[in-house]
Amino acid sequence: MEKKGKDHKGGGISRRAFLKAAGITGLASSAIGFPAVLRGAEPKEILIGSIHPVTGPVAYDGTSLAQAVELAAAQKNAAGGIKSMSGAKLKVLLLDSEAKPKVGEAAAEKLIRDGCICLLGCYNSPVAMVTTQVAERSGVPHIITVAVADEILERGFKYTFRVQPDATNMAEMTCKYTRQLAEKFNMTLKTMSCLHISGFGAVVYNKLVKLAPKYGFEAIGNVSYGFGVSDLTTEVSKVKGMNADVIIDVGYLPDGILKIKTYSDLKVEPKGGIIGCANGAFSNPSMVTELGRLAEHIMDGNYWHNPRSPLARNVIAEYNKKYTKVVFQSHAVHAYNAALVIIDALERTGTTDLVKIRDAIAKTSLKEHIAPGGLIEFDSTGQNKNAMATLQQVQKRDIKVVLPDEFSDARPVFPIPPWSAKS
Repeated sequence: MEKKGKDHKGGGISRRAFLKAAGITGLASSAIGFPAVLRGAEPKEILIGSIHPVTGPVAYDGTSLAQAVELAAAQKNAAGGIKSMSGAKLKVLLLDSEAKPKVGEAAAEKLIRDGCICLLGCYNSPVAMVTTQVAERSGVPHIITVAVADEILERGFKYTFRVQPDATNMAEMTCKYTRQLAEKFNMTLKTMSCLHISGFGAVVYNKLVKLAPKYGFEAIGNVSYGFGVSDLTTEVSKVKGMNADVIIDVGYLPDGILKIKTYSDLKVEPKGGIIGCANGAFSNPSMVTELGRLAEHIMDGNYWHNPRSPLARNVIAEYNKKYTKVVFQSHAVHAYNAALVIIDALERTGTTDLVKIRDAIAKTSLKEHIAPGGLIEFDSTGQNKNAMATLQQVQKRDIKVVLPDEFSDARPVFPIPPWSAKS
């Protein structure tokens, strides 16, 4: 666990510290070997690498991502495969990152040696930092399914792309939606504090500090905690003591569930509520199942599917029919979309030439996908420039989009009722 003394200063984590935590000291000049893809006749089977944590503390989330990639590939195969390549079928090779950068690095190297023409992953930002580095030096496209840290795309890489909104978008849209709630319900909200996991949580908090004033908020402090923590009483007590109008919460599923229980036990009830930002728990069906009434009315600024999209509804139905132990959740949205991007690129190029695939991904203009927002299009850094976070809320044990209005399927319940009023 991190030293508490630094947390109240709102220091977060520097880019250098983030890179060091991810095990990165610079892009190695040595090659690790090129994919074993035959040049000449195109293969009847195209290998796609999937790197996600399917064991360990975030295994449930990682499995949802892996399954979404698998589903998109299976659907394409059932529809006749890659038509521009004489019906070549997709084969997804899944390797477990265990949410560990070194394990993810080894997985990326193996998948490339095995002949994968693209890597998809990885959920944890420190893992994605190293897998994208491996892909870059090997000249293999890497599409990020989920990994929010802006730093991943700030290294000038040409083979890395991300479909989901980044940390800046997550932080800004959460601030924006919170301000819209205050105005809509005539509440005076001026201050924010933040309770967050270290690593990616610190990255998100640093963005909040910079963006909060734009929406009339002052970020007055933060408290962080380490990965795999089993008790958060001290941290929750500290953030409660800051007396901010709004508490912004960032973390993964296991610690998120623990925090909700602790918030309730300690009666933490800021007038503007506890609102997640890029939170792995607060718009997760598993949290609702685990917490029952305590989950009611929880809000989260995060990525989600487009509830008004017939395609999204069909994908969710097929996913939940095929996979019953790990159901569809928000993380699956961008894993599915990432798979759609590589499928689209393969159809447009009709080849497994890695440079041509990379160039095709860079020129993506994909209309048919399952997230809110416009076309999937990448800017010069590889970021999907139309990706957007929405605001979710648990209502009657279901997760609904409440903002923005054009993608909502429910109206917000605000102010968030006190813990004693939840039923």
